Amino acid sequence: MDDLVGLAVIVILVVVAGAICGLIALVQLNGLKQEVAVLRAKVTHLQTHKPISQSEPQSEASTAQAAISITEPIAHKAQPSSTSQNASPPLINQPSAPPKKAKPATASATELLFNKLRAGFEENWMTWIGAIALAFGGIFLAKYSLEAGLLSPVMRLSLGGLFGLGLIAAAAYLHHKRIVFEGFNNYIPAALASGGFITCFALTLLAYSSYGMLSPTVAFFALAIIAISASAMALRLGPLLAVLGIIGAYSVPIWVSTGSGNLFALFMYVGFVSLSAALVAHKVQRAWLWYLLWAGHIGWYLVGFTLLKINTVWLMGAFALLSIIGLIAIPRLGLKLNVIEHRPHSLKRLLKVLPDHALLLAFIAPLIFTMLISHFDMQWQTIGVLSIVLVLFLVLKNSRWDIWQGVALVISTLLVIGAQRTHLSPNLFDDALFIFKNEYGLGLLLGLLLTAFGLYYGKKQIKRLAFHITGAFSVFVMIATLYTLIPNSALSTAYPLWAVVLFVVAAILIKLAQHNTTLFQRFTYWIGANANITLAITMLLSDSGLTIALAVQVLLISVLIKRYSVPMPHWPIKALVAALLLRLTLSPWTPSYDALTVFGLHWSIVVYPLCIALFFAAAKCFDSSKLKIWLEGAALHCLALFITTETSYQLVGHYPQFDSLNFYEQILLTCNWLALGCVYLHRAKLAGTLAKLYQVAGFALVGLAGLFAIKTLLDDNPLFESLYIGELPIFNWLLLLWLVPAGLTLWLAKLVKPINAKATPFILAVAGGFILLAINSFIRQYWQGPYIYLSKGASNAELYSYSVIWLVMGAGTVIFGHLKNQLLIQKIGLGLLAAVIVKVFLIDMANLEGLLKALSFIGLGLSLVGLSWLFQKLRSRVNPV
Repeated sequence: MDDLVGLAVIVILVVVAGAICGLIALVQLNGLKQEVAVLRAKVTHLQTHKPISQSEPQSEASTAQAAISITEPIAHKAQPSSTSQNASPPLINQPSAPPKKAKPATASATELLFNKLRAGFEENWMTWIGAIALAFGGIFLAKYSLEAGLLSPVMRLSLGGLFGLGLIAAAAYLHHKRIVFEGFNNYIPAALASGGFITCFALTLLAYSSYGMLSPTVAFFALAIIAISASAMALRLGPLLAVLGIIGAYSVPIWVSTGSGNLFALFMYVGFVSLSAALVAHKVQRAWLWYLLWAGHIGWYLVGFTLLKINTVWLMGAFALLSIIGLIAIPRLGLKLNVIEHRPHSLKRLLKVLPDHALLLAFIAPLIFTMLISHFDMQWQTIGVLSIVLVLFLVLKNSRWDIWQGVALVISTLLVIGAQRTHLSPNLFDDALFIFKNEYGLGLLLGLLLTAFGLYYGKKQIKRLAFHITGAFSVFVMIATLYTLIPNSALSTAYPLWAVVLFVVAAILIKLAQHNTTLFQRFTYWIGANANITLAITMLLSDSGLTIALAVQVLLISVLIKRYSVPMPHWPIKALVAALLLRLTLSPWTPSYDALTVFGLHWSIVVYPLCIALFFAAAKCFDSSKLKIWLEGAALHCLALFITTETSYQLVGHYPQFDSLNFYEQILLTCNWLALGCVYLHRAKLAGTLAKLYQVAGFALVGLAGLFAIKTLLDDNPLFESLYIGELPIFNWLLLLWLVPAGLTLWLAKLVKPINAKATPFILAVAGGFILLAINSFIRQYWQGPYIYLSKGASNAELYSYSVIWLVMGAGTVIFGHLKNQLLIQKIGLGLLAAVIVKVFLIDMANLEGLLKALSFIGLGLSLVGLSWLFQKLRSRVNPV
């Protein structure tokens, strides 16, 4: 049953491959037909528009060209250098149009490789399918003869082996006889050889797994010899056979496993196979063979971590380091590592050194990760140090690997973290010399060594900026790492030594920056010195001290850039500012900051205003730069955080908890976010490319403010609930509840009008609603006191005051509308007057009798007559006859 399934799979594969090839041939045939039709139309066009003496030779040439195009092999048509394929045919209905010049092909290397492989398959697919059929034929013949009992197992397998060897011998003979062949396109010998090697490979597996005729060790070596022989023969027959050899060699441990878990034997075999495959790939000169080699080698390297034991740690480290030398260093530097390059490279070019960076990370990252999750001991410590030494040695050999100095610094940092996690002991800090032991001594030593390395080679090769960066920041990074690891109780012991080291290194950097250095070196040393001094000061301060120190660093960098006119990229400053903003944003809701004080004041009162000032000062250093807008935006963000957090803290004693806000916090957040939203929208007018970001932030804040305003209106409205709003008239919570949002909403309408004019009337209506609520609430608070809920009722004096005040407000609105010649404002004023009149008749005069009722109507009538006369007077001034 398994044989039938396997045979069916093979038949399906063959049918699918044939269908694909037929479809490709059909598409190309249709393309050729269209080309012939275009050429015929062109010949006809030339014959009808040119003299016969000229058209006949051109017609013959066109016909000949058409014949050549028809009979031209498909592989040649796939070549991008063919100008006939790149040029667009002229339009038949536009004979007067001048012919367009063909654009040069810009196909990538991957497309060229794919086109070449596709062309080779299209020409030789029958050959390869025949080779696969031969291989499976040999396999099935051997298996059938065994099951039918025709011959003894040894004889049957031997005959199958002879069949495979015969195919290989035939391939070698055909290749030898064919004296002239182009490149590696001699497909028939390669196809026969691949069939022979597959047959031998499969028969060996059958002898081992199905029949038990071979021991695991014998089968392992036999399969390895077959795979390596295929790779060796690929040197003569081409890269496609090399694929078979490489895949087969790397897959041998999958097919044959002794079950011993011998990591040393596995790595010895993989190393030998990788060496053989590297020789084949170097000889054949095909990039994709290197990809297979890397995939197989790294794959077994990662499998090795599953077999890792305490006594094989050194083996993993040695294999990783030797792999770096064999797969990265030797191909670049030669077998003797004597191909040296010291010329400087730009950062952009250093980042694009592939596949070197990817291969280095593939070997180093799993090793360091395993070290971090394992028990840290002398083996891991030795491997980590050797990794640093190897990386720095390769940096000295080739300047294209300068960025690997950062990898060495990262490995050093992780070594310290791994040692701290393993050696963590409460009694460690009882000894005052702990700063020279374990992770603290290791971190300090690595920082000093890396600094010395960077400064020494930076002096010898001044133009290689990576050396200067390593020398300037290594001690800073390592001591900063130790500072984050050490408990506060032990910092007083370690601080004197660390501060001295930081100040000494800073003094050395300042001294070096003053003598015969390049602009970038001087700038780097100044920044490194400032960083060391800042860290030394930070360790004396509380947690917020680091935030202030980093903000000061932003200002210092900006000042140095302006002073020395350094064409420094903006992304490092943006990254530092972004990290600072993230820290400032999360700090109010970090438990360790709840009771933190700076100079006896709550930290946010000091830190936020100071950061705002530092960011604005840094922005002044960049006159017409996008970085100026970025820094000003950072200052605005700090302002938003300060207003949002500090107002709530001063009000309720803690930062806003958004799931449990009280009435007063909602009022403050509504005003704060609405004001900040308007500021962001105003800032968007000057933000250039960042305008969209400011608009999104502004509308987001306005939306949040609107949600809180709706919640206050519906759930926590002082007109409906008993809420304390203050004793003083006007200067109470109603001012922030409705009047301030009204003014901000009017500003918002002005800002939104250029963006979306249709939304402006709605925003103005919201502002009018805020004004209406504010004035009525102020009147009620004057009569009712700190509680204004409506269920308390209203006196006649309060009702009259509403009418008088709104009568004045309506009249003033109409007058203002006439003065400004704004019809909409006049209509609003008239509407207010009409509402006052309705209120007077329905409410105010409803309970009056006698003289009071008569006087009220007289007063109302006189008021209306006087207003009418005033309106006519104003109208006559605005529109004189």
